[in-house]
This record gives sequence, C-alpha cells and structure tokens, in this order.
Amino acid sequence: MDVVLPPTAPPPARTVQPPEHLRDVAFPRDGSPQDHQPAAPQEGLAQDELAKRQARLQKRGVSLRKVLGTGTSIVNEVGDYKRKKVRVFVQYEGFQPGAIERKRELRVALALPDSWVDAPARRLKETFLKTYNQRFRKRPIAPEACLLATKDASYLSFSKDIIGDDRVIGDVLRENEEVFVVTEADVAALDAEVEKLKTILTDYEKEVARNATVDMDALALLTTVSREIDPEKAHCLLIGMKQCYMLPMEPGYTVADVKRFIHHKGGRDAYPLGALDIALVENFEINVLGDAETMAALCARVYGAAASLEGVGRKVAVPLYWGKRLQDPKYFFWIPTLHTPDSFRGPGEGDDHAKKSGAEMANDMVNSGGECSLM
Repeated sequence: MDVVLPPTAPPPARTVQPPEHLRDVAFPRDGSPQDHQPAAPQEGLAQDELAKRQARLQKRGVSLRKVLGTGTSIVNEVGDYKRKKVRVFVQYEGFQPGAIERKRELRVALALPDSWVDAPARRLKETFLKTYNQRFRKRPIAPEACLLATKDASYLSFSKDIIGDDRVIGDVLRENEEVFVVTEADVAALDAEVEKLKTILTDYEKEVARNATVDMDALALLTTVSREIDPEKAHCLLIGMKQCYMLPMEPGYTVADVKRFIHHKGGRDAYPLGALDIALVENFEINVLGDAETMAALCARVYGAAASLEGVGRKVAVPLYWGKRLQDPKYFFWIPTLHTPDSFRGPGEGDDHAKKSGAEMANDMVNSGGECSLM
C-alpha cells in the first residue's frame, strides 16, 4: 500500500489542546507552570492586561518587612537620591477575572507607609474598600464580609490563599504583590470550581479502564521493537520524553491500551495512569486523544482513508506523541494542559528527528528497521 506522507514541517508548537470534554475548562494553557498564560476568553481578560499581570508577577519583590522602614534608594532623572515607593496592587474582580460585571471591577496601586510594616491586614483592606465603596455606592462591600487573598502555589490561575484580618502586613505580603479582595460568595465559588475540577479528573483513570481492550496479562507480554521491524505488521511509534518506542499493535487497540502499556512498562509510580496523555500533532497543535480512539481510526486520521492496518501487505506505523502531566502542588490532581518539559518530544531536540513529522519518523523507522529505545 502506497501512502503519500505530508511534506516536512517545522517542529510543532508547544500548544497542548486537552481532550474535547475538557476544552471549556479554565486550565492553564501553555506547557509550563512557570510562565503559564491562561486563555483570555476563559479568564475574562484582554491579552494586554493578561501580559501585564504576568509581568507584574515576575517583578514581585522581597518581603515587605525587608523594605518598609529601611527602603531602597534610587536615582531619579536629575541625579538625586530618593526613597523608592513600596507598593502593592489591590483589586476586586470576584473569584476570578470575568466572574463579575466588568463595571464592578476595581484595581488600585497603594503606596505603603513605613508604619504599616506591623499593621494588621485589615488596614490595607479597609483602605481599599473606602475607595471602592465611594465609587460603587449602590453595590458596596462590607469590611466584615470580605478578606484579602494572594495567589497561591497552585497552577490554577484563580486559586488563592486567604489572608486573615489579623495577619501582619510586613510578614504576609511582598513588594509589588497582587492582592485580591474576596467575599464569602467569591470563596464559595472558588471552592465549587475546584471541587468540579476534582470530580472531572477523578474519573480520568476510570475512563482508561472502561476503554481498555487488552487484559493485563496480555499487556505485560507486549514489548517494543528496536531492530528488524516487520513492515507487514501494525505498529505505533510512541514519541515522547525524548525517546521513540516502536510498539506492535492490533488495529482494535485503543489509546487506553497504550496508556496502560506505558503505565505498566515505564513504572506505575513514575507514570501513573492519571498523569499520562496520548496525542496527535495536527496543524502544529498537540491534540490530546480520547481513550476510546482505536489504532485503525488514528491511522486513517493521520494518513487518510486509503491507509489501513487491516489485511495483508505493508503497513504504516501510527505516530503517537505522549507525555506526563504536572501535578498541581496544592490540589494534587494532574493538570491536563501542563506537562513535563520533555513531554511530546522526540530524541535529539534540534536535530534531524525534530525537523520531521511523526509520520515521517514512523515511516523511516519501518523502512530501515532502525534504532529506537526499548521499554
């Protein structure tokens, strides 16, 4: 069977699209927790404002206790030394941007006096609310009905740590900190969103089990091939973690079977089922696959309807990219759009392998009986 392969293309962009049923969930979108930039429509922010927030987050300074009272001297444009203003940014926007009407949102920069280093957090809150309630007289926020919060360690952009009114400003805030006012309703909405995500992701491993077609005894006998690949048998080329694995397959095997194979052979602690994603690279996007997709269907999706894994004759190898999700440090579930740096990457970043599509790499492997790693 002759199959026309797509032309050589540059390496795919690091854009990870989660499975269809998770596409509308407000997860971070870019493959890295350090500089994640959530999609603007989900976050209710314009791209320029989103960029400003990310830049301010990078500039967050040292603890306020280290600068209030001692301060930092800077040179102004005429060469005179003066005290640098110590500021924080306080805002009300609901539990996340877009959660309330935009006309009710407010964000102000507050310069802090040295005497506030040992002041309680309620002083900062009341200062902000004085401005807010003067501007929104018809929808005021009562001081006793809200608290301050800051972004926590979670990868979820809306997740926050609540600051009690009696906490000391100099100990709980940093210079240029983004501080949020949250009401009881905002906290309830935040908790409800987290619980919804937990429910969605708890079902992830159950979905793998429901769509598996190979029992564990048969799965344990599967092994990858490094030499003498039989071109008349069906294979998939697993590309990820800077390795390539050529795995013999049957046309009816599913994505769930591939995940269970990696989980079993790679190590159950190293690759939990809830952490694994299998994807195709299409239009320079990494499109994560559902567990029920079969190898036969994926073959037609990659090579066109003329390609088949059935019958007698030469077979193509189906290129599948795989990766490991990152675990949220606060809520401990695996984030569908954040993956370890080597996820979905083949060997030799920047060499000839990286310049080829997955289909071309699979074709080369079958034609040459070439080297790939063993799992």
